[in-house]
Amino acid sequence: MTAAGDHSRALVAGSDRVRRRRLAAARVVAGGLGLALLLGTMVSPAVADDVTNVVPVGAQPSAVAVNAVTNRAYIATGDGVSVLDGSTSSGLLYTGDRPVDVAVNSATNKVYVSEIGGSVAVVDGATRAVTSVAVGASPGVVAVNEPNNKIYVGVQSGLAIIDGATNAVKTVALANGAQDIVVNSATSKAYVLSGGTLRVLDASGTVKTTINIGAGGILAVAVNEATNKVYFTTLGRYGASVRVVDGITDEVTGTVPFDQFVGKVAVDPATNKIYVAADSTSIEGYVKVLNGQTLTEIASYVTPTRITDLAVNPGADKAYALMGGRGVTVVDGASGKVSGLFTGQEPVDAAVNSSTGMVYVANNGSASVSVIAGSAAAPVKNDFNGDSFSDVLARDSSGVLWLYPGNGVGGWLPRVQVGVGWNVMTALVSPGDFNGDSHPDVLARDSAGALWLYPGNGSGGWLPRSQVGVGWNSMTAIIGSGPFFGDGNPDVMARDSSGTLWRYRGDGQGGWLSRAWAGSGWNGMSEITGVADFNGDGVSDIAARDSSGALWLYPPNGIGGWLSRQNIGQGWNSMNSLVGPGDFDGDGRADILARNAAGELWLYSGAGGSVWPSASRVGTGWNGMTAIL
Repeated sequence: MTAAGDHSRALVAGSDRVRRRRLAAARVVAGGLGLALLLGTMVSPAVADDVTNVVPVGAQPSAVAVNAVTNRAYIATGDGVSVLDGSTSSGLLYTGDRPVDVAVNSATNKVYVSEIGGSVAVVDGATRAVTSVAVGASPGVVAVNEPNNKIYVGVQSGLAIIDGATNAVKTVALANGAQDIVVNSATSKAYVLSGGTLRVLDASGTVKTTINIGAGGILAVAVNEATNKVYFTTLGRYGASVRVVDGITDEVTGTVPFDQFVGKVAVDPATNKIYVAADSTSIEGYVKVLNGQTLTEIASYVTPTRITDLAVNPGADKAYALMGGRGVTVVDGASGKVSGLFTGQEPVDAAVNSSTGMVYVANNGSASVSVIAGSAAAPVKNDFNGDSFSDVLARDSSGVLWLYPGNGVGGWLPRVQVGVGWNVMTALVSPGDFNGDSHPDVLARDSAGALWLYPGNGSGGWLPRSQVGVGWNSMTAIIGSGPFFGDGNPDVMARDSSGTLWRYRGDGQGGWLSRAWAGSGWNGMSEITGVADFNGDGVSDIAARDSSGALWLYPPNGIGGWLSRQNIGQGWNSMNSLVGPGDFDGDGRADILARNAAGELWLYSGAGGSVWPSASRVGTGWNGMTAIL
C-alpha cells in the first residue's frame, strides 16, 4: 500500500506558529472517470488573512489604537494600558485608573487614555512618562486630530478638547454627552454623536451645525477625508437608512434606505466604498457595501452573528467586521471574497496599521488581542497538492486512491493516482493539517481498529505513515472536524455504538490531548461530516443528516462547546455521501459536496451563516467510489 510504511517521522511543533503556504505545481496524468463537467484551468488564489498571534493583555480589554510610525499598538484593559511592539507584548504602558478608551497621535508619539475617574492620561510613547489632565466626569470616547494636535474627549457634560501642545482644556456643553467622535483631519472638523444628533464643530471647537433627524436618531458616523463626505446610519420614523452629509455645507445630500436595521458604518477613502452593518431577522447579520459615488449597493455578505464594529484597511481594500460573541469577518473588496477568523470571545474593538497590514482585535471575553496579518494566507482545507485550492480524494472499488485537484472555481483539473491498497481501510477522514507542518493529512482506520496518520507532503503525495491510535473499531462514525477550538489545531469527532459523540482534541503535532464528551443521541443521524467553517465564524463546523433527511449545522463556540444547531436543508436523504472539502468554488465560503444514488456529484455552495446552500452538478460517475473525502 502506497505510503503505508511503519516509519515514524519528526513532527513539527508549534501551535503558535505562523502558518506558511507553499505553492507547488500539480502533477497531471491522463485518464479519470470522465466525470468533470467543469474541467478547466487553475485561477490564482487571492491574498488572504490569518491570525498570526494571540497576546494576553489583561482583564477585559475595551479599546485598541495603533501608532503606524512606531508600529506599536496600545490596548486599554482593566489592568491598565498594554503595549504591543508589532505582534509581541511589551508589557504595560502604565496601570492607570480603569482606562475606558485609547487614542494615539503618531506625529507626537503621545498616547491619550480616558480614565473613569475624570481624567485623561497623556503618556509619552517613548519615555512612558504620564501626565494627568482633568477633563470632567465620566470621560469616554477619545479622538485625535493630528494636524492641529487637538484631542477630543467625550464626557458626561459634553465634550472636552485638549490642546496637545499645552494640555489646556476647552469644554463644549452638550446635554446628552458624546457617544462617538469622528475627526476629518483634512478640514479639522469634528463630528460628534450626541443623543441621536450629530454636532459639527469647526477647527476652533465651536458647534456650527446640528443635524437632527427626529425620532429614532443617528446611530453611527464615519467620514471620508478624501471626498469630504460624512455618512451616518439612522433608525428614524421613516425607516433605516444611510445618509450623506456634504462636508462643505454640512447639509444632508443623499439617503440610502434599507429594509434591515443598520448600525455601524465605515468608509474606505481609497476606494470610496461604504461598509454598513445590517441585521437579519435571525441571529445573523450582513455587511452591506455601497458605492460612495453612486450610493448604490454593490455587495451584501452574510455574517453568522450580528456585527458589533467595523474597521477598514484602505491600503488593502479590506474591511473587518467584528462579530457578536467571537471572531471577525474579513471582506476582501478587490476579490469580493469573505472569510471568517476566530479571534477570541467578545471582540469589541479593532485597529488597523495600514503601513504593515496588521489588524489588532481586542477580545473582551478572552483578555487578549489577536493579531491578523493581512498578507498571511490562512490554511486551505483539503489542499493536498499545494496550489492553495481545495481538492477531493476518492477511493475506487479496487482500492486505488485518486486525487481530484480543484481548480479554485468549482471545477477540476485532471485526476492523479496517489495510492493503492486503500480498500483495507474501514474509514477515511481528512481533518486538515493534523501534524502541524502546514499540509493537510488523512486519518485512516484499518480492520483491526488501528488509526493511522498519513501526512500529506504538500505536493499531492504522502510522507511515511504513523500509528496514532488503537481500538477505533468501536466507533460507528469518525469525523474529521477540523479546528473545533479556536487554537487552529484540527480535531476529530467519533460516535460510539451508544450514540455518544466524543471529541478527540488534536495537539497540533500529530498527537492527542484528552478526549471529551461532545453529546449524546447522535445514533439518530444517518451521516455526520466535518464541513470546515461553514457559517463563517472562524471555527470548523459539523453537519449531520437525520432520519427525515433534514441537514443540521452544529457550530462550535470555540471553547469546547456548541452553539444552537441550525437547519440548513431538507431532502438530503437522497444523498449517500456528504463531504466538506472547504471552499471548493473559491468564493471564500465553505461548501458541501454530495453524491446521489445516480452517482452525480453536487456542489452545495455555502453563503455564510445558516443560509441554505445553492446546488450545482459538478460530476457524474461517482457511484464507483467507496469513499470520498
